[in-house]
Amino acid sequence: MDPDVGNLSSVAVNSSLDDQLADSRPWNLLELISIGSVLVTIILSCVIGNLFVIMAILFERDLRRPQYYLIFSLAVADLLVGVIVSPLATLSELQRRWTLGVTVCDIWISVDVLVCTSSILHLVAIALDRYWSITDIGYMQNRTPKRIFIMISIVWVVSLLISVAPIFGWKDSRFEHRVNVEHICLISQELSYQVFSTATAFYIPLFAIMAVYYKIFRAAKRRFKRERDRKTFTKHSLPSTTHISAHTANTMIAPATGAKLSLPVKQKAATRQMQIEEDGPSAVSSVDGSDDMDDERTPMHTNGRQLTQLETALDGSDVGATRTAPASVTPKTARFRLKKRSKESAETRREQKAWRTLAIITGTFVACWLPFFLISLYRPICRCRINPAVESVAAWLGYLNSAINPIIYTIFSPDFRQAFQRILKRICFLHES
Repeated sequence: MDPDVGNLSSVAVNSSLDDQLADSRPWNLLELISIGSVLVTIILSCVIGNLFVIMAILFERDLRRPQYYLIFSLAVADLLVGVIVSPLATLSELQRRWTLGVTVCDIWISVDVLVCTSSILHLVAIALDRYWSITDIGYMQNRTPKRIFIMISIVWVVSLLISVAPIFGWKDSRFEHRVNVEHICLISQELSYQVFSTATAFYIPLFAIMAVYYKIFRAAKRRFKRERDRKTFTKHSLPSTTHISAHTANTMIAPATGAKLSLPVKQKAATRQMQIEEDGPSAVSSVDGSDDMDDERTPMHTNGRQLTQLETALDGSDVGATRTAPASVTPKTARFRLKKRSKESAETRREQKAWRTLAIITGTFVACWLPFFLISLYRPICRCRINPAVESVAAWLGYLNSAINPIIYTIFSPDFRQAFQRILKRICFLHES
């Protein structure tokens, strides 16, 4: 094939692409007000929501724990989307053209790629953190601030490498022509860069998130099934977790109130201890048998405890947190009863809640970002016309994800809900601060 003919063909295709992308017809007043209102609402939601998350973690002592550092860094990335990226995108959208020149376009695109990629990669890090917290017994002890900071650093460094590549020359030859002549600020359409950036910033993270949350849900189903199949006997008015040492025939049970009660327990040769649990997490009461057995008593790690860890991992709470619920024991009420039917109902609700949480997290991520990255990869491959309205909607769905993240990653956590309530009270009623 003649090289000149090939070059002319390439120029013609690129020119056709640029001409089709350029649509500078101004909006009428009604369109301008409607579109502007929607975009400003998204920006304000993004800024306010992420500011609340940042303030909650900074000012609430209960939230200044390593597992919340990832949420904090995610909120910073999403806040930058609302403060820097979205306003310039709004200006370009309302004017229907880019008027700020090549340099600003280059910087804006780099910041856009940096913070949006960082936001997506943070979701992967959060998913991994939650998975490790329920599958690795030693992870809770090893989840130090240093380890979390390393994860955060990796996220930002990878995002930075993707974002600065076009500045250092990895861009198509018509980039400046699009900005100066066509008034379009569009990321590099070099196919190799688009394959690299979309794969690293979205497609690989997408599969990682889906795989991790699938494993979390599989773990949930297995544990819920074991919990349903298990015959659970509970003391009528004991605290939800009670340890009974079966070393002697007469066992002293010390509930949270400090009272002691001597109860006969049938000793089994191979059993040193059994644990009885109700539905919710609670304080563990001490159980005293003979003094020479104190060092040998080891509480069993039961399904109830595992389920609590699973649920707190899903809502982002501290898996190691313990909630105390005092109770009293009387001889008249110290009898066992089978609660299989109610237990099955409770575990079914738990399973449904876990599924609903995972569906919201993964579904929101896919719905917000998949259209944008499909278009991003499709455009440089096909060199065909894509409706400008479709492109705008896809881009703003991605920005919308930064406004939704502070909701779906905190609304399931009681700690965050309480912190938000206290912040609102301080804002509205200064005397309560």
